[in-house]
Amino acid sequence: MALNEQDFRPITFQGVTFPATLMGIDILMYLAGEHFGEDSELAEWLLRLCVCRGVTKGAPAERCARCAQQTIDLMLEHRQRVLDDIQKCLAPHGFEVETTYRDWILALQRIVEISAATEGDCSWSASLHKNDPWQNPHEDAKAFLRIVEGYRDNLLEDERNKRKPDNDPTTGEDK
Repeated sequence: MALNEQDFRPITFQGVTFPATLMGIDILMYLAGEHFGEDSELAEWLLRLCVCRGVTKGAPAERCARCAQQTIDLMLEHRQRVLDDIQKCLAPHGFEVETTYRDWILALQRIVEISAATEGDCSWSASLHKNDPWQNPHEDAKAFLRIVEGYRDNLLEDERNKRKPDNDPTTGEDK
């Protein structure tokens, strides 16, 4: 079974595109949390690596290199558990277990190399899909904020009207 291209897309890290299977690597957050704590830098980085559809994410290069290497180390140390987790969580979505494991190791090794050669921040993203509800995240976010601000302004106006001495406080209408 092929991967659902709307759910799983290639991730481009510093201009290098990795297989769509990398978008499933966030399942390792739990393993990272067990070893480094639930609020660990690694667990957060793994989640951010995958949640990048239509947006560009970034982190300091040294953090990317460190987290990618920690993930490789965890995967090698807990190989069978990672394979079992891929089978349980991702195989139903079309992931081939051994191929996915290999894709992740190779992608992470390359991320370590790229990050080590980068000064400042690294960035990554995944393209939008034609069926994504948000086609222009920046403009859509601005539109959403305008709607929220409109609601806020209406609520503030209602509150001001209720406090006017000539208004009935229960209805906000003139007496």
